[in-house]
Amino acid sequence: MLTLKIDTKTGIPVYKQICRHVTRLINNGRLCGGERLPPERELAERLKVARGTVKKAYDLLAQQKMIVATRGRGSIVVGGILPGKEDTNRMSKAQKKIFETITELENFDLTYREISDLFSLCLAQREEEVAKFRIAAVDCNPEALGIYRQQIAVLTRTSLAQILFSELENCADPELLLAPFDLILTTTNHIEHLRRIVPAHSQKCVPVIVSPTSSTLLAMAKIPDDVKVGVLFQSERFFEIIETWLKKSEVTAKITGFSLLNANAQELSDFVLDKHILVMPPGFAAQLNQSFLPIISGFRRNGGNVIDFAYEMERGSLLHLEDLVRNLLNKTRKSI
Repeated sequence: MLTLKIDTKTGIPVYKQICRHVTRLINNGRLCGGERLPPERELAERLKVARGTVKKAYDLLAQQKMIVATRGRGSIVVGGILPGKEDTNRMSKAQKKIFETITELENFDLTYREISDLFSLCLAQREEEVAKFRIAAVDCNPEALGIYRQQIAVLTRTSLAQILFSELENCADPELLLAPFDLILTTTNHIEHLRRIVPAHSQKCVPVIVSPTSSTLLAMAKIPDDVKVGVLFQSERFFEIIETWLKKSEVTAKITGFSLLNANAQELSDFVLDKHILVMPPGFAAQLNQSFLPIISGFRRNGGNVIDFAYEMERGSLLHLEDLVRNLLNKTRKSI
């Protein structure tokens, strides 16, 4: 139940107080993406304010991309910290640090060209150090592994080995398979299972929290009730994940799945014929069989909507991973 406190003595308009309270609850994780806020009338009665005041607060939250108003399902939370807000703060701190370093280097009578060349050299050496580390991601479906690859490549510049749990479980010696890796990632749901399979590497197993992106939640929240939704997938597990999140977003449209494994173009064409919306992992179209691409393109041209179901590691998991890589680098230097 959403609990808000309104102070009529502060001079701050009530609608702004509601907006600030809800934003704070979203940013600290007490309100999660996909959750529904109370209807305007219900919250207004609870707070003993005019319904128009609550509507004004919800409108402001929608403008700030914190929630999305959906027909028939009310206001849905989109995500946490406003896009770019935390990154902007980090960039400002980094810029300040760089300026301080440049000022110190000027005292060494270095030219700006020499500083630039030195910085490029040090950056290249750092990237080479980081690239020596090996990271593996283990999950139950190939779609999720593709998402790990995209984020890890941007974060650490390291290559990522992708391993399915089915491959690990069928391996004669799973601990030997994972021995070369410095870090082994999997979701919080799978971490204990992974540690049971490779107890010798339990210290290297890192749990990460993953969830749909704000844009994905927003797109799903806007799905009308009177349409047919098709989900394209490689693994049944990924279909179950998408189906679960669609239900969390209170999508009541008819949802059916289509496995692309061993499917032919005619079967896919028949499947999409009566669909209004297709849901698939991001970048999935590029991996499709060449004969499938014209079908997806034709679906778009005929007015069909394609939603990329994009998963991402939450910011806290990424920061923790950065710390782990940094610690590994420090240990390497001390051993030299």
